[in-house]
Parts: sequence; structure tokens; C-alpha cells
Amino acid sequence: MRDDHEELIARNPALLARLYWHLAQKYSETAKGVSPSLPVFLVGAGLLFHRETVEKIYRMKFDSRFLKVVVERPDLIAGLQARIEGASPAALCGLQLGVSSGLLQRDGGEGFPTFRAVGGTDLPIALREANSPLGPMISAAKRLGAWFALEPFETIQRQLSLEF
Repeated sequence: MRDDHEELIARNPALLARLYWHLAQKYSETAKGVSPSLPVFLVGAGLLFHRETVEKIYRMKFDSRFLKVVVERPDLIAGLQARIEGASPAALCGLQLGVSSGLLQRDGGEGFPTFRAVGGTDLPIALREANSPLGPMISAAKRLGAWFALEPFETIQRQLSLEF
């Protein structure tokens, strides 16, 4: 067994596809139909695969901005660039699984591709879980979707000191 076995299980593309559906749905709802682009999902994976970040974000209000997280907990963005880079393979697999399973739809356009949630305001019944232990991650994904929709991505990129 590998030393990082538990981490590999947590970086599950099916889990990410589900979280990405919530992120994309809330983003589009907040941005009046605009879909999030690829970098939003890459950054999302780096944030959602970090327990302390999820613990901070899921308790915050939707109308907060990501800058509030940066100001209140600057330690959470330490190493974020490396976390995003490390999570990128799982992030891309999660997007691919989301598209192939019909949870997400890839849209074209100029620049990075965008992805939108398919199927209304909630996941299909088979993917919903009552009393899911994923509640904090799902709530964090929704908040990230709303927050990322409220700011141009370049602003978020500067706030988080990220390079693409």
C-alpha cells in the first residue's frame, strides 16, 4: 500500500464531479447564467482538498467575498499554488467525469473552456445523500461558486497570489 493511500481516496474524481456540479450551479445562479471557466475549477480543487479551508469557508455567508477569508486566515492561502498544481490531475479527471456522466456540460468560447451544471437546481436523486458527511465540502463548493462569480477571476488570482 502506498504512503498517500488515504489522500488518493480523498482526491476522488467522482467526489470532485459532484462538488463541481454545486460550484458551477451556484456560480451560474449568482452570475445570471454565466458559466465558470477552467481556472475556477482548478482553484476550487486546491481549496476543496484542504480541510482547514473547507472548515473556514463552509460556515461563512454567501454574500461574503473570498477576500474576507484571505484577511481573516492568510495561512489558508500559504501553499495554495502548490496545492492547486498537485490537485490538477484530479481536478481534470473530475471535470471529465462530470461531463461524461452528464452532470456538467462543457461550453466553448474564447479563452478557457467553461463548464455549466446540467439538470436544474439540485443533483439527480441518485446522487443526493441525506445526512451526508460531505455537507461541509458541498457548502464550501457552493460558497466558492458564488464568490468566484462576484469577482473577475483576475481579481481573485491577485488576491490569492496565483499564477496560471
